[in-house]
Order: sequence, then structure tokens, then C-alpha cells
Amino acid sequence: MASKAKPTDVTGRKREALVAENLEAMQESANSMSMATAEAKIKLETEVIDATVPERQVVIIDPVLNVDEGEVEIRVIEDIENMTLGSGNNYNFKAGQRYKVTKHVAQHLKEKGYLAGVI
Repeated sequence: MASKAKPTDVTGRKREALVAENLEAMQESANSMSMATAEAKIKLETEVIDATVPERQVVIIDPVLNVDEGEVEIRVIEDIENMTLGSGNNYNFKAGQRYKVTKHVAQHLKEKGYLAGVI
């Protein structure tokens, strides 16, 4: 922080007093935000969203060990909003999130250059 406010600087002295009063609350808020950010990062890396049925996003918390013959797990390299593949099949993908999709969807994303890899 800058040097201590002069005795004639009423605004500066008031600011210092308010900062001192709220220091604990600000530190608590900063810790809370860092925990929320860490939890969101872990959630992004570990959750798999089932996109085999369009317009339905079910979060699967446990890693998928046996993926059906017609399904694969993928990650996309950038966000995709309102992707339509066929009649009535709309998809939304978030970069880095794991998704379980049909091979047809994975092939389409690979052809367009959006696929980060098959897990």
C-alpha cells in the first residue's frame, strides 16, 4: 500500500480506516474465490457430460470405464455453441470439458478441426 495518509487528508484517512476494518473480509473473499476457481478447474477436468442424446446434458461424475461401441469420449479445443448436426440435433460444447458422444459426432468434430483428442 502507499504511504500513510497525511493528517489533513480526510479522504485518505477514511479510506485507510475502511481498508483496515474490511481487511479480514477481503482476505476471506479472496480465499473463497480461489477455492471456487480450483473446484471449477477440477470439475472441468474430471466430469464427463453425456451428449449422446442431443439437448440433454447429464453430468457423469465417475469416469466412464466402458464406453459403448458407438460412443467415444472427447474434448474440444474451443467452445462450440448451437452446433446442429442433422435434424433437431443441437449441441453445445465447452473447451476442455470431457464429453461422451457418438462416433458420428466425434468424426464430424475431427473433420472440422475442433477435436482435442479421443480419450
